[in-house]
Order: sequence, then C-alpha cells, then structure tokens
Amino acid sequence: MTDRSAITARHLKLQSGEVACEISGSETGRLVIGIPGLSANLRSFDVIFDALDGSRHRKVAFDPRGRGHSDQTGPGTYGWPSHAKDVIEIADQLGAETFDVIGWSMGAWIAMVVAQMAPDRVRRVVLVDAAGLPQGSIKVPVYAGLDRLAAVFPSREAFMTLARNLPHYQPWPPWERLFDYELVDVEGGVSFRTQKAAPWEDEQYRLQQDPYALWAALTMPVLLVRAAQEVPPNFGYLITEDEYARFLLEVPTAEGVEIEANHYTVGMAPAAAQAIAGFLDR
Repeated sequence: MTDRSAITARHLKLQSGEVACEISGSETGRLVIGIPGLSANLRSFDVIFDALDGSRHRKVAFDPRGRGHSDQTGPGTYGWPSHAKDVIEIADQLGAETFDVIGWSMGAWIAMVVAQMAPDRVRRVVLVDAAGLPQGSIKVPVYAGLDRLAAVFPSREAFMTLARNLPHYQPWPPWERLFDYELVDVEGGVSFRTQKAAPWEDEQYRLQQDPYALWAALTMPVLLVRAAQEVPPNFGYLITEDEYARFLLEVPTAEGVEIEANHYTVGMAPAAAQAIAGFLDR
C-alpha cells in the first residue's frame, strides 16, 4: 500500500482553470497520468498506482474538469478533446517530454485523443475497459450513476451502506475512499461534490463520436484491459469479446488482458493492476 504521506496534493493552474491532482513516486521517474471515468475522480487509480514502482514512475491522478476538487468550466467546455488538452498541459507543467497514460472507461477514449494530439510524446497507453462502442444496455447503470450525483442522501453512512451492498462497487475499500473523497454536507444530508452537468455533457459528446476512428492514432504500445464479467445484473459489457478481438486485430501495437471483474470492479482488481504495472515497466 502506498504511503499516503508520500503523496503530494496539488492544484495545477491550466489554461482552462485549476485541476486537482495527487502526485507520487520519483520526480525523475517516467510520468504516468491516470484519467478517470465519466463521474469518477482521482481516487480511481489508488489500486493501480499502488502496483507501480514509485522509484521508476512519477504517478499523477487528477480530477477532470467539472469533477471532484477541480474547477467547473461551464457549459460547452467539456468533451474528450478538452480533457485531452488538460492531460497534455499537466505533462507540460510537470516538465515531461514523454509520458504514459492510463484511461479507465471515459478516460480510455480521452487517452486515445491524447495519443492522437501528441503522438510523439505518448510512450505507452493503457485502456481500461473501453475502446469502441459499448453495448446499449450499459447505459442503465451508467445513467443511474449520474443520477446519484443529483441526489441527497440522509447521511454519509446511509449512502455508504447502500453503495456497499451493490455488486458494482467491489472490492469495497477503494470505492469507499473514492466516495468519501466526493461526499459533502448539504441541506438535508449529504450529496456529491461532482455535479451532474459536466459528466452529462461528456456523455452527450460521446453519443456523437466514432471511437473506432481513434484507433489509427494508437501507433505506440497499447494494453487493452477487458472486464470479462457483465455489469450485474446482466447489463452487458463496455467491451464484448468480439470487440476485444477486433481491437487486437486492427491495432498492431496492442496486446490485451482479460480480468475476471466487471466494468466497475476491474480498475480496482489487483490482477489488472499487476498487468498494467508489468506493461508500463518495460
């Protein structure tokens, strides 16, 4: 487990506003930037970053604009290219000529846009359970996750009990840290620091995109991590078996690993973290 005292919390002032980051590892190590999913935050990468050798990597997890402790930049300012520009600017501010990216869910599509925008700077790409178009049924749990951002729960304990009993959020301890980072006191109980508007705008952006068009930008080594279990109960996959095979066929620089987890648990799975660490250590 990472020594929390060795992690530096910073707010980087980007052209778009301030983004909240946590930075750990060696200042002389290879920079790796973790890009969270649609309604997630920098806590998403606790398990993966624990598996990365801090003497070899400089690890940065951040709250995308409109999430967590980062600035809300307002209507019309979101979408994958906006987030991708922020990632590149984070690398600029940290003085990294080249860097690795790990994107989970929406973060995977953003990671591909980063590779498209800065092909000579992105050394390696990890895509965690997103690459092409997800199955339509996956909208049900995703949209439920967005709706919770607008909800008020009677107490922190009431929300945590509800979430802990859902099969999505396992293993529980890293998800508990992710939610704890987000929960704030409001009138009538607790709600979430992240508001629905930014993730919803990003989802509307996604619905208009052809993610397959981004695959050609992946000219560097790529690891695709597929969650081999459906999101329960029977809501399908972000990457089907056929999509996984297609990606590995059409992206010559790619390799893949399938993990016995669902979309929400895969990024917290030790097996996925170890596979990612092995890939980035090369």
